[in-house]
Amino acid sequence: NVPARRKFLRAERTELGHVEEWLRQLALARPDVELRLAHNGKALRRYRGGHDALLADDRLIQTLGEAFARHAIAIDHQAAGLGLSGWIAEPAYNRPSADQQYLYVNGRAVRDRSIAHAVKLAYSDVLYHGRQPAYVLFLQIDPRRVDVNVHPAKHEVRFRDARLVHDFVHRTLKEALAHTRAGVAAGVAGEPSA
Repeated sequence: NVPARRKFLRAERTELGHVEEWLRQLALARPDVELRLAHNGKALRRYRGGHDALLADDRLIQTLGEAFARHAIAIDHQAAGLGLSGWIAEPAYNRPSADQQYLYVNGRAVRDRSIAHAVKLAYSDVLYHGRQPAYVLFLQIDPRRVDVNVHPAKHEVRFRDARLVHDFVHRTLKEALAHTRAGVAAGVAGEPSA
């Protein structure tokens, strides 16, 4: 009577971590929906929902923390039938791992190597080697220009115009980061030497 997949489950704490990460992905994608997580009768997380812009900012703080929200640069750009919105972190806020990298294509959380490369390329001049940028990006694209049936769990996608999407993301983020470079350089030059 044991389910076939039960033997593949990890420790309770590990599986709870997977559930929390899944809920975090949902919370970022849908700030208008309230989400709650309870474990063994104890409330662990509550993401309030609503259509207010302040609630979206609260959701960002709840999911990724105040430090990310403090260093977040808002992105909202449309061109060539593509739309990119969300937040990227200033280069000063970087991570040792890719744990705060969220990409959504037409509202679906996905992983895409091409877009990950475009993001990394945009940050290449402003991040130390081995450090990872943090971001929450929402790509809007005509559904006919993307194949979501690449991965059985729908975690990966394939774009018809992969090069166009890559270049669009790269240029958009590079332009947003260019505005921070001048401020960072001025801040470093203005600091007293020790």
